[in-house]
Amino acid sequence: MVTPKIAVIIPFFQREAGILGRALKSIADQNYPKSDLYVIVVDDGSPVSAENEIKTNTPSTDLRVKVVRQHNAGPNEARNTGLQNLEPGTSFVAYLDSDDEWVGDHLERAVKVLALGYTAYFANLYHLGDDIDEFSKAKRVQPLDHPMLGNDPSLRAYEGDMVHQIATANIIFMPSLVIDATALGQARFPLAHRHGGGDYLYWMELIQHGARFAFSTTPEVRCGKGINMWYGSGWGTDGLAMRIVDEARFRRTVLTKYADAAVTRESLQRRLAELQVNMLRDIVHRLRRRKKVNWKAVRSYASENPPTWELFKYIMRIGTNQRKR
Repeated sequence: MVTPKIAVIIPFFQREAGILGRALKSIADQNYPKSDLYVIVVDDGSPVSAENEIKTNTPSTDLRVKVVRQHNAGPNEARNTGLQNLEPGTSFVAYLDSDDEWVGDHLERAVKVLALGYTAYFANLYHLGDDIDEFSKAKRVQPLDHPMLGNDPSLRAYEGDMVHQIATANIIFMPSLVIDATALGQARFPLAHRHGGGDYLYWMELIQHGARFAFSTTPEVRCGKGINMWYGSGWGTDGLAMRIVDEARFRRTVLTKYADAAVTRESLQRRLAELQVNMLRDIVHRLRRRKKVNWKAVRSYASENPPTWELFKYIMRIGTNQRKR
């Protein structure tokens, strides 16, 4: 039996030494033939050099690692660069972030599932500091609602509207994703979206390319402490305005290009209205506290998201609920 050739793409931008070595060790520890496995590290203008990390802070392994350097452009562009540098004969592409680590037999399980005719595989994981896995914590997917693969209750074929799932209660995580490169290799990450939504739109592209999803309920990734632009730009932070801009771009793109179901479209319109309110609240919050307002982000948001009837209905609903209290 021929063992599929797998490329692992890692976008790299770190300010702390020693992080990449842990990710690479977790790849080397996979129960997968090293002769059919290689790693592409895309150094996205990182302050800590990926090449230096591999030379000085990476445990000795027999992994084949190629470093591709580019000017800082963000993780989505880095992943696209990785896709452009695949070796001939690559069957599958696995993604891993430089601050995350695989646990268990992630690649072996992914290959087992993809061999059944599925084209995209993802897995449960542990977020930073969590002892409870994401599926159990967030409850965004009920495994028993999806057919079991073979005799393994931890492997499931996703059954349902994945566009709606991603748009309303996402269950796919980048460092757990493995795709069939021959079927889905033309899909690309969108430009920009540094503050969120780019990976979601990539999954939409996979769907447009005919992806058949299957997943593991067993956690196969442990997330590290690298920068997460989405979770690191919550209420009151300096990055919130740009996060709102990027999230609105993502949701509007899904609304106009991918969403067909009425319930999905309604959910997206409601969230877009919420984002308009959140942008206004952020401006007021910062002005009251004499904090700098990111007017460039505000202008960009206003030009892309003019007021809608949904916004006015949402504001009226908020006012009604507040009066009832």
